[in-house]
Amino acid sequence: MRHTAPPRRRGVPLVGALLATLVLVAGCAGGSAHRQDSQAATGQSATTVTTGNTMDQKVAATAATTRLVDQNGDAFTLRSLRGKTVVLAPFLTFCQETCPMTTANLHRAAEAAQGRGTAGQVVFLELSVDPQRDTVRRMKAYQRLYGALPDWRLATGNPAQVLALWRALGVSTEKTRPQDTVRDWLTGTLVHHSYDVHHQDVVMVLGASGRLRWITVGRPDARGTRLPTGLHAFLNEEGRRNYAHPNADGADSWTAHDVEQAVAAVRRQTSGG
Repeated sequence: MRHTAPPRRRGVPLVGALLATLVLVAGCAGGSAHRQDSQAATGQSATTVTTGNTMDQKVAATAATTRLVDQNGDAFTLRSLRGKTVVLAPFLTFCQETCPMTTANLHRAAEAAQGRGTAGQVVFLELSVDPQRDTVRRMKAYQRLYGALPDWRLATGNPAQVLALWRALGVSTEKTRPQDTVRDWLTGTLVHHSYDVHHQDVVMVLGASGRLRWITVGRPDARGTRLPTGLHAFLNEEGRRNYAHPNADGADSWTAHDVEQAVAAVRRQTSGG
């Protein structure tokens, strides 16, 4: 599997400086992306919360105000979610390597949040890195595979604007040829003229004020979580390996519990912001 490091650019936001020290994983696959201490990467102090790094960074207006559309066709922006803690992760519905496990972890964390009585106070948001193909219809079907939850949302939008949002957050994406034949889990048909999307497997937590407060990079460790049958069958060889052995080759990983801990810490530290 090919790994390339994202280039350093002038004007890269603070989180981009941190992510620039990590690996741009091939396709959706979570490669060996070793965590870095954010103090060394960004020059600012940070406190580790089990996994990942805490921080306090303003989200660029270009990201906060981008119009997004969720799986129900409802429009919103990151700014409109202020007042709530937001867990944000990239995904795409054609992913065969890691995104089904990312979704499994966030879905489990969203269920746990409901059980703790924080329903309506925390939003678990998966935003597509493939908005060209990830339509509202596809996201709704993807959601049904796991089971809808009120605080778990999938989002897409104008392709250029959504990818600009990810760039503003320091997350690189790149279209590439797929390594495997893709048979669409939704239609069961082969996808012709297909492509894959390289992206970092990253999870962020925004505080109620909209500031970025926590970030981790690595493969989702969803062992013990049962994937929907259709998506389990959709995994390619690499995806099945990532599911069974997320820490193979020395890769870092994160679990639903890591996200739950980060959300709790951000809520304690920010006290509403």
